[in-house]
Amino acid sequence: MTYLILALVLGIIIGANDAVNVFGSAIGSKMLKFSLAIWFFIIFIILGAIINAQYPSAIYKNIIPSYFSLDRTVIILMPVIVATFVSIKLKISSSISQSLIFSIIGFATATGININYDIFERLIFIWILTPFISFLLVIILYFLINSCLNLLKLNIFYKDFVIRALLILFGCLAAFALGSNLTASIVGIFSPFLNSSIHINENLLFFLGSSCIGLGALFFSKKIIHNIGTKVSKINPVSALAILATQIVILLFFSSKLIIDYVNLKFGINLFAMPISASHVTLASILGIAAFKGFRETNIKNSLFIISSWIYLPVVVFIFSYYLSLTFR
Repeated sequence: MTYLILALVLGIIIGANDAVNVFGSAIGSKMLKFSLAIWFFIIFIILGAIINAQYPSAIYKNIIPSYFSLDRTVIILMPVIVATFVSIKLKISSSISQSLIFSIIGFATATGININYDIFERLIFIWILTPFISFLLVIILYFLINSCLNLLKLNIFYKDFVIRALLILFGCLAAFALGSNLTASIVGIFSPFLNSSIHINENLLFFLGSSCIGLGALFFSKKIIHNIGTKVSKINPVSALAILATQIVILLFFSSKLIIDYVNLKFGINLFAMPISASHVTLASILGIAAFKGFRETNIKNSLFIISSWIYLPVVVFIFSYYLSLTFR
């Protein structure tokens, strides 16, 4: 059961790392208290995991047609846990799904397991494209939300109430969308073993994984939320709403079977559910807002430091996984 314990530990680390992606902007804008935001995060991330996580989870078995044995998951999880822990110590958010995919690729390369490079290349393409889409989309959504609030002509007290209510609503929807992505990153690797080597109901596994994410967010995420929510760029409440709306659109687009089936049917493409880096979406959205405002009060040095981690962390995970797999093959 070592592999399952490691997965649950990873869930706690993920919670510390990724809670910022839902409520970091709202907390950074001083519109929500940390304690209230985290409890909303826990409830809706569990709901999102149970309802939707099975779809992006499928990518982990599809990327390697000839799957590995259950005991090998320990080798794959270790580099991800170490890299994520280091990113937390550096107070930067990392992409758990990307780390896990690159760890699987490192393991497969070292052990001679066939890799579905078509899926891998499409993943890389989407991962590169997503921050650019987020950067542009958040500007459009910021303009629309700000225009709607101005049209309502609310006094300062009613406007404050409406924005707080929308931050909670958008935050809950974003947590739901994130639940499928994050939980898939934890238990997706185990999906081929359910009801065979692992005698646990799929929904129970999703519940355990998402609960650990919630615990990690509750106890360990506060410093990272402060770093992303306030040190990259100053965030006002309307900006926070636009950032959350961007997350909802992008995360649901790549995790909802209903949306994906409709898009494939409507446009004749072959889109599939996949885990998207919420960390990349969040930072790109913050930078999009900053660009819209002329990059005033933006910490360029800190932003570049976080963006550089998008490149070196997956590479480090791949190398670590590759040599660890060679050592214990």
